[in-house]
Amino acid sequence: MTTPDKNKETETVLHDKKSLPILPYLIIVYTICVLLIDLLITFNIHFLFSWGILNFSLSDVLFKIPFLKNYPYLTLFENFDLYKFLFWLIIPFILFNNFIDFRWWLFKRWKKQDYIAFLIFSLLCLSSLIFVLLSPTLRMYYPGIGTLPLKIKFLFFSQQLFWVVSWLPGWEFLNRHLLLRACREISRDFGWFFVVVVETLYHIYKAMLEVFGMFLFSIVACIWSQKRENNLMAFFCHFAIELGLILILLIT
Repeated sequence: MTTPDKNKETETVLHDKKSLPILPYLIIVYTICVLLIDLLITFNIHFLFSWGILNFSLSDVLFKIPFLKNYPYLTLFENFDLYKFLFWLIIPFILFNNFIDFRWWLFKRWKKQDYIAFLIFSLLCLSSLIFVLLSPTLRMYYPGIGTLPLKIKFLFFSQQLFWVVSWLPGWEFLNRHLLLRACREISRDFGWFFVVVVETLYHIYKAMLEVFGMFLFSIVACIWSQKRENNLMAFFCHFAIELGLILILLIT
């Protein structure tokens, strides 16, 4: 039988393993690098390397498989971004597994007031989508397909949904969990703001209204995630925004 002192000693060893002094800095460097490379891929920058060659989707891979290449449903995965899926979620999950606190992804820590806060924040996030309809700049950036046939709308919805699935879990995991916890290890009081800066700068090439919206969302999401040590509210609110945007594009 394991004694209480032995259990305490084991927990201490595990905690020290998760808190290696260099690990938070490695996570910060990794996050900045993969986000920067993603921007290089997005704009197909030719600097040291033709970065656009890394812009491939799940359908590009599946079409290479002989017995799958003739199936038309593979076009559903045309927007599934494999770079984001691998480098924002799968690879950091493997590399920094010892730094992950899986309790941040459970509802067990939620209290009644957290559900109320979640409802209010979700409604605020969804209401912010009205600016997509009101802002000429955002309307140009997000053109609707309301006049197109139902079949095309279904394909569009499916492709966009798989696109969100390819990047959103990784975005929240990499930034709001690994990076946030790494920055908190370095500075518990102000480290969270570095995540806000990173997320905002990543969106800097978009319309300023969207950049400002990302800035506000990141502040609230990081503060709540750090205070409650939980990532679920930010993830579901972010997902609600993306789903709401898809629906707006379908009807306008």
